[in-house]
Amino acid sequence: GGGTGGGLTDPSGPTVVQGTCQRVASSGGKSTVLADRVCIDLVQSLKPTEGCWIGSSAKIMALVLSEAAQSSFVPSRPFRVNAGPVHSYVVMGDGTSTKYLSELSAGDEVLVYDVVSGGERPVAVGRLKVEIRPCVQVGLFVPQSSLGREENASYGQVFLQQAETVRLGQTLGSESFLRITDLEYQENVQASDVLLRVTGLGTHVGKSYSGKVSER
Repeated sequence: GGGTGGGLTDPSGPTVVQGTCQRVASSGGKSTVLADRVCIDLVQSLKPTEGCWIGSSAKIMALVLSEAAQSSFVPSRPFRVNAGPVHSYVVMGDGTSTKYLSELSAGDEVLVYDVVSGGERPVAVGRLKVEIRPCVQVGLFVPQSSLGREENASYGQVFLQQAETVRLGQTLGSESFLRITDLEYQENVQASDVLLRVTGLGTHVGKSYSGKVSER
């Protein structure tokens, strides 16, 4: 049914909110973990402000931007999103379902989101590149004000390769971004702004349902 002015029609549907993020060290004190890291190579070029929603939980995801931005180390790859390890979820082209990165195959459509315009479009995967790479864990924090009434799942995380080309969208309507290599692991470091996609439901076999699912 129709929602009230400015309100979401579906309270459990995905919402894009302003959150913060911080590097997290593993329990062994290691700053990185070796992971089977997936690069999603798309059949269309993305703008530097476009990317895919990625997360260890489908409830709280970060926008991993394309490699369209110039870096001093590697040439621009505007069709590529360095999406992190095989266990992570990615939002599919229908805008609601998710798949593990390990399940993606050529021809699947993933959702591409523009951090400046807020526009989204489905784009097909052309190829997947899986390589062993050092990845860091990034904690994702959703402010309580952005959550529903009884929601308390305000923390998520994402593993991403420690590379200068891996960038997160920071603020809706802004071209600013956060490089993973700029996130330092320190005890009292200030959290950085990051754009998050929050869904009130757990996932089961890629579809949302309203049973309680706890993914930590």
